[in-house]
Amino acid sequence: MNGLIYKKRRKFYILFIMPAFFIYTFSLAGPLVFGTIPSSLFEWNIMKGVHDFIGLENFAELLTDKEFLHSIVFTFMLAIVTVLVSNIIGFLVATMVNDKIYCKSIVRAFFFIPNIISGVMVAMLWTFIFQKVTPAIGQLMHSAAIENFSWFSRGTSAFWAICIVSIWQGMGFLMILYLTGLQTLPNDVLEASELDGCTGLSQILRIKIPLLMPTITINLFISIANGFKAFDIIYALTQGGPSKTTQTVAINLYDDAFSKFNMGYACAKSVILFLIIIVITGIQMGITRRKEVQA
Repeated sequence: MNGLIYKKRRKFYILFIMPAFFIYTFSLAGPLVFGTIPSSLFEWNIMKGVHDFIGLENFAELLTDKEFLHSIVFTFMLAIVTVLVSNIIGFLVATMVNDKIYCKSIVRAFFFIPNIISGVMVAMLWTFIFQKVTPAIGQLMHSAAIENFSWFSRGTSAFWAICIVSIWQGMGFLMILYLTGLQTLPNDVLEASELDGCTGLSQILRIKIPLLMPTITINLFISIANGFKAFDIIYALTQGGPSKTTQTVAINLYDDAFSKFNMGYACAKSVILFLIIIVITGIQMGITRRKEVQA
């Protein structure tokens, strides 16, 4: 029945998506196809006035660029941690605020607020916490280790500082989507599972998560894409330091484009980043969509 309705109204559905399609093509796909990809085949330095066609030499140079290769590894590590933790926390918080609790709306807003704050402001807030609040807590606890601990002096601690801030900001949006999914679950199925003794953690794992696979698919897609494109929070916190140990691919190509003015080489890195995101999200969508069918 739904299939017949769709076929009858397909033309109207296509008309509805055309404005968004044209905006996407004009603002994103167009510049990528006609700007970034062709530019990656040139040696283009805007300060020297060089714009020579060199073919795939930029891509060949990437294979020996240690800073770029390190930025790829760092980006993968950051994406893995932030995607997994933010989705887990987002789901747990959504489950909590979906129940009957006091001031439910205020609690939801409290968790969502970080998502509407700009990444730079979030980074400034957490920089104050890391550099001023943490030492003050160490003084109160009479702990020299906490008082003198520097989050940004080493690559490892800076990595975890970035993870904390990124998860704190991104979790709220994922929570809202999980909450929306939880509220659409059929009550009769949940009530039947409770009558059969399936409650608590067992109900979450066996009933709620399988039924929430469409929401999980969307949340994973969004968080993976954001994880690999991470820029503003990291740039405001560390600018890729110390010693470029916290450079993501986005910061690395930004440095090439606007510090070294090597636009062609930066465009080649942009193409590689785009391909990485397409491949990873494509694999994720294929896996989770199969789980939706099974569910």
